[in-house]
Amino acid sequence: MPVRTFITAVAMAAGISISLVPSALAADGGTSVVGSTPAAPVQTTAGSAGSGTTSGDLDTQTVSLTKSQTKSVQRRVSVPADGSLGSKTQKAIKRYQSKKDLTLTGKPNIETLRSMKLKIADKLEAKLIAAQSGTTTQTVALADPTSGALAALAAARTRIGDPYVSGGTKPGGFDCSGLTQWAFAQAGIKIPRTSFDQYGIGTAVPKAQIQAGDLVFFDSNGAGASHVGIATSPTSAISATSHGVMEHDISAGYWAGHYVGARRVTDAPAAVAARAAVK
Repeated sequence: MPVRTFITAVAMAAGISISLVPSALAADGGTSVVGSTPAAPVQTTAGSAGSGTTSGDLDTQTVSLTKSQTKSVQRRVSVPADGSLGSKTQKAIKRYQSKKDLTLTGKPNIETLRSMKLKIADKLEAKLIAAQSGTTTQTVALADPTSGALAALAAARTRIGDPYVSGGTKPGGFDCSGLTQWAFAQAGIKIPRTSFDQYGIGTAVPKAQIQAGDLVFFDSNGAGASHVGIATSPTSAISATSHGVMEHDISAGYWAGHYVGARRVTDAPAAVAARAAVK
């Protein structure tokens, strides 16, 4: 069954009305980086590894830590754990960020805490999002994934079983961000080529509020958002791994240990206009 027909059928069954605009989006000159272990997923990056965030993104904003949390950070950067964020600790954090190719701030932030595998990152991220949205609780009011995001998920499902191909952006072979870019293109939504850039779009979603259609990111192939997939539920996702395109658990085991964050993509104005033109 053609992809467009399948997506339309899935959407109609869910009570969603969509118009699909075919789109062929080419890679922007990225190069592939292959993981060192056979089971590791593989990601295409543009040039050298990026920080995984964009300027002004929540993930790079300085967060306030308790004395106990600060001690945990200090242990990760090998300075005396006195619970004080002094100049020595800040310099050590900056060295750590440089080594991990993260945004150089010298201050604790979500990006750095996730790289350190500290569980407090999820709660602090929720607080930042709540503060930005003007709410006072950690349950943040977010718009549900749009019909476009759900159509992109339906497109990704049709590619399960496709092999991994370095730099792959079309049916027959994908890398992780090539799959997500292609899937959203089938729904008329243009997103960036690499997972690092894709991590800078849409709206940040707390881990507890992930829904089908959200982009989910992992640091499974280097620091930052080096791998991306499309959530199929709060606990699972489809992504192009080194074993090919597959649906896998993200709530436990390997993927939970490498989780970075999630973003909710809404229909871009250009995509909306394109849909209107074909109606």
